[in-house]
Amino acid sequence: MKVAIYNGQGGISIEEKNIPEIGEADVLVRNLRAGICGTDINIVKVGSEMGIRYGSEFGHEMVSEVVQVGKMVSPDIKVGMIVGVNPITAKRAGRSYSLECGGFSQYIVIEDAKLDYNLYEMNPDVPLETMALMEPMSVGRHGAFRTNPKPTDKIVVLGAGPIGLSAAASLIAEGMTNVCVVDMDEWRLEKAREIGAQSLNTSKHSLNGGLATIFGEIDSHGNKVPDVDIYIDAAGAPALFIEIVKWVKHGARISLIAVYKNQVPLNLSQVMSKEVVILGSSGYNHEDIKAVVGYINNNETKIGNTVSKVYRLDNIHEAFQVAIEAKKVIKVIIDME
Repeated sequence: MKVAIYNGQGGISIEEKNIPEIGEADVLVRNLRAGICGTDINIVKVGSEMGIRYGSEFGHEMVSEVVQVGKMVSPDIKVGMIVGVNPITAKRAGRSYSLECGGFSQYIVIEDAKLDYNLYEMNPDVPLETMALMEPMSVGRHGAFRTNPKPTDKIVVLGAGPIGLSAAASLIAEGMTNVCVVDMDEWRLEKAREIGAQSLNTSKHSLNGGLATIFGEIDSHGNKVPDVDIYIDAAGAPALFIEIVKWVKHGARISLIAVYKNQVPLNLSQVMSKEVVILGSSGYNHEDIKAVVGYINNNETKIGNTVSKVYRLDNIHEAFQVAIEAKKVIKVIIDME
């Protein structure tokens, strides 16, 4: 089989390896499509070992076909089944090495294989590229639903990247109608509109004024502020976060999915006086994955519209270059077949 190997900054090689053998409790899957994650991009771009060790197979967003089943595996897992993979539970090593799950390898072993634990059955009628978005959409869904949104809530998603759009798509799939995605890139905002969200381009309108126009204003501590109940931060822009906290309405909730690389000054007096709830969000849980599998299997989401480019495994280096440049690109997928 062919596998992609991480070799440090900008270094990805395609190598030949033997197809791995499975244990009695394991399943062998053939990867069909794999997504390039923002974490993969940052590691390859910088050349660090923060999650992927040099010389390792990598990739953790994948849809696969079951090709061999260990004799102790439950009979509800069958050869030929199309499955999404949870990389955190796919290996006994757990979350620590989940980025080395092997999504960019043609075959991988799923250890202690179980349905609704590390394998999730997918609808074979759905495009493979859409199925491959199960894992990143679960990240977005987790961040969105940390805030316990209600159908009547007015919700703003900051950032029209893969995770921000996944958060918006998850909310829309569960009946939230007042969802607005904020970004400065009109091409990306068009993708937000395609999945059913409203949009605000902050290169053309101020954040405060634009949101007030979309959602109206409310009096908060003597000031007129946008009537927004929930902010989901998938942008990671310090100035944007500081601005939101400055004029957020009383009792609003803020969910942080974005990875901030530097410290951000926070006015705790405003957080206290306005009773603002700030929540962190990292990864996902079983409930998130099950919900996302339902959206995808039942065609309740247009998240597949975020797939921008598909490359063959032999061209993975070019695929990473395109993903790193991020020009009119949201999600890059590798065809593993």
